[in-house]
Amino acid sequence: MTDRQPISKRLRFEIFKRDEFTCAYCGAHPPDALLEVDHIHPVVAGGENDQDNLVTACFDCNRGKGAKLLTSVPQSLADKANETAEREAQIRAYYEILQAKKDRKEDELWAVADIYMERFSDDSILRSRLASIRMFLDRLDYFTVIEAMELATNKMHSKAPAFRYFCGVCWRRIIGHGGSE
Repeated sequence: MTDRQPISKRLRFEIFKRDEFTCAYCGAHPPDALLEVDHIHPVVAGGENDQDNLVTACFDCNRGKGAKLLTSVPQSLADKANETAEREAQIRAYYEILQAKKDRKEDELWAVADIYMERFSDDSILRSRLASIRMFLDRLDYFTVIEAMELATNKMHSKAPAFRYFCGVCWRRIIGHGGSE
C-alpha cells in the first residue's frame, strides 16, 4: 500500500482550474457542490499525485467512488490539451477559408467596379452601386457580372445610364432571360 501524500493547495486549485471547477463525473460545480481532488487510480492501488492521475470531483462523487478503479477514466490532461489544440487548429483553418472567400469576393467586387470607374475616368464609385455589384456577384458567377459590366460600359456613354444598363443585364440573367443585349 502506498502512503498517501497530501495534495498541496496550489496543486488542488490547478486541477480545479484545469477542469474548469466542474466535477468530472457528474458536471456539478460551485456553489452547488463542494469540490475535491480525486485520484483516478487510487492511492491504495499505487496511484500518485501527478496531474494526469488527479481529477476534480464533487464531494458526493468522490465518496461514492471511494478507492475503486474506474472502468471509464476521465480524459487525461494531455488528451484534453490535444483535443483543444485540434479544435483550435480546425477553427483557425475554417476562419482562414472564410477570410480567403471574403477576400476573393472583395477582389471580384473591385474588379467589376474598376471596369466602370476606368471607363468613366472616375476614381470613386457610389456605395449603393458597390452594394448592387456585390448583390449581383452573390447571385451570378463572376464572369457573367464582368461581362455585363463590360457590355454596359461599352454600349452606354455616361455613368448613370451605363450602371442602369448593367443592372438590367444582370437582372435578366438572374430571371433567366439571358438573350443577347
